[in-house]
Amino acid sequence: MSKDPSPTAATVVVSRRVRPGREADFLAWDRRLRKAAAAADGFVGSDVQPPNPSHPGEWVRVYSFATAEQLDAWLRSDIRTTLVEEAEELIEGHAREQRVAGLHTASEPVTVVFSQRISQAHHDEFVALYGDLVDRMTGFGGFLNSELLQPVDGVQDEHVIVATFASRPELDRWLESDTRAEWISGIDRFIEGDRTMNVVGGFGGWFPAASDRSAEPKRWKQALAVFIALFPTTLIITLVRGAVAPDMNVVLAVLVGNVLGILALTYLLMPPITRWLQNWLAR
Repeated sequence: MSKDPSPTAATVVVSRRVRPGREADFLAWDRRLRKAAAAADGFVGSDVQPPNPSHPGEWVRVYSFATAEQLDAWLRSDIRTTLVEEAEELIEGHAREQRVAGLHTASEPVTVVFSQRISQAHHDEFVALYGDLVDRMTGFGGFLNSELLQPVDGVQDEHVIVATFASRPELDRWLESDTRAEWISGIDRFIEGDRTMNVVGGFGGWFPAASDRSAEPKRWKQALAVFIALFPTTLIITLVRGAVAPDMNVVLAVLVGNVLGILALTYLLMPPITRWLQNWLAR
């Protein structure tokens, strides 16, 4: 998604619920918003992810700026304020925001971001318990790495824990584990206010911005890359479905085909295709 941020770089994760039936309008608005952000000073990269099992019902946008000052300038800018006001009729409830300093993420594994405000009196105890958390996660298959991002004046007020697992099932196994529940119960007394959690994948989507450019690939190149994967996938699913269940209801057939196609593209085909085409996509 971006260049490696410095310790004072700023990333913001914004989650919104879109009114049913307004998804197309929201996407058109989001393209305008991210285009405006890309023109702002210090812009590093951005991504938007539709609702999925990682964040059901919520559209998650992630974008980064080189410094906290540049992020703040964008967040306070007149153009962003105007665009956000235009989207009010598209959104249900309030947006949730997480600000993180110096966030590092992988392009494919799934990443979970926890934010919690810790009282200053318990800072050292919490940092010590973070070491125990890493020991616990290390015992789970699929755990790749973790990082504790401590509060940075002007960037983030919370202690943020970022953990990356090789796949969503392996992350879920950790999230639902007794050892994680035990660790959380041990830190509850240190937390002021609510804890926030976002699972946002690797932030990359199908077309992550490369480290040497701030914009995503051209739309027609994205469409062509998707077509390269989509056509044979759709053909194979249609042929198999016709052979296995020729009398399947047309609505159910389309639903099954779409679900299988999206899964195949997201987890099997698009990651290697975007790697093979990365130089062409970047031009």
